[in-house]
Amino acid sequence: MKRVHLPPIIASVFGLILFVISCGSALAASGLSCEIDTGGAAPFSPFTRAHPIAVDEDTPDYSVILNVDYAYFLPNMRLSCTTNGAYVAPPVGFDGYVTLKLKSVNGKPLNWIGEADTNNNGIKLKMFIKATAISGDTPPSSYPSAAMMPGKSLGAEYPIVNIGPDTSLVQFGAQHNSEKTQYKFDQVYNYAIESMRVELIKYGWVEYSELPVIPPGYDLIFTVEGFAGSTDISVPLGSGVYMAAPSCSLDNPHQTVELGSFSKRSGESYPLVGNRTLFGIGFTCSTFTSHMELTFDDAHTAKSLQARLNAYDASGGLKALDGVGIELYDQDDKPVVLGAQNDLGAFRKGATSVKYSAAIVQTADDITKDGQPFTGKITGKANVTISYY
Repeated sequence: MKRVHLPPIIASVFGLILFVISCGSALAASGLSCEIDTGGAAPFSPFTRAHPIAVDEDTPDYSVILNVDYAYFLPNMRLSCTTNGAYVAPPVGFDGYVTLKLKSVNGKPLNWIGEADTNNNGIKLKMFIKATAISGDTPPSSYPSAAMMPGKSLGAEYPIVNIGPDTSLVQFGAQHNSEKTQYKFDQVYNYAIESMRVELIKYGWVEYSELPVIPPGYDLIFTVEGFAGSTDISVPLGSGVYMAAPSCSLDNPHQTVELGSFSKRSGESYPLVGNRTLFGIGFTCSTFTSHMELTFDDAHTAKSLQARLNAYDASGGLKALDGVGIELYDQDDKPVVLGAQNDLGAFRKGATSVKYSAAIVQTADDITKDGQPFTGKITGKANVTISYY
């Protein structure tokens, strides 16, 4: 069975809807211990040999062949530092702050445009990072426990090109004695939550083999800056992702569906479904395919078997709106269950299009953002996976 992971179909609403672990700690003789806790994530492991990624050699270089979004890659990396309750003497030149930054990928630096090597010469790894939360409490006699680095903003995404500066997002400030000769770090105060996503990019001749693109032992290496003698930190990524020559391809991998406007109503039974908009998903197969399945997933959440896509403020924000969503319907006008495979049956050689529809759905009396009434444009994003054999 071959599986093609397609770029997200993007959706925009109210005018435009786009479809679209714990890691080892760094304990040094200095007394400072930093760690990155991912909860045991191994984000590449689900991409097994049984479900390879189909990539044609004619696919243009720099095409994204697999996008592993924040919810599925490293959604909640907890960065923290501690001196285990003790005050310690600082190294020479210590200014009261430390920061964690990415040093290498699988033991190697990035290339000049910020891509990491993989086990496949035709596939490169591109990474993106953002800080989603930082400690808000600072004890007495302390530098700010956690603060964004100059020029960096909480919630903003940063493509990783210059590996060190681009991944130095948060600095941790130490507690100190009155003379500032002894310092202490504490995981209760000195922590931040960061998130990463990746794209696998075609560049050159793709190798079709039984070897995974991401080999066993593949990891991210972070280093502690500002406190000499601290040990590097390894973040394992799991092993997986296999390449296969395709027999089917999506005619339009990036699709926009306009759903028009929707007027909020009150005092009625919910959910209230707006007008449906038809759209087609076209495929071209080089040979007859006896069985094909299509799966929609919400790109912003790891939850499966959802009834509808989450909706977000089109102007920005990481939290889903309350009281509104986007519902999809299959070719038989039945609601699409997100995360469930939609059986399309056999596909002949050549081009075929499957019809779907989408609608804005009001699910509560009020549509709100962070508890406040909301009006305006909204967006939703769906990833689409095609499976065929």
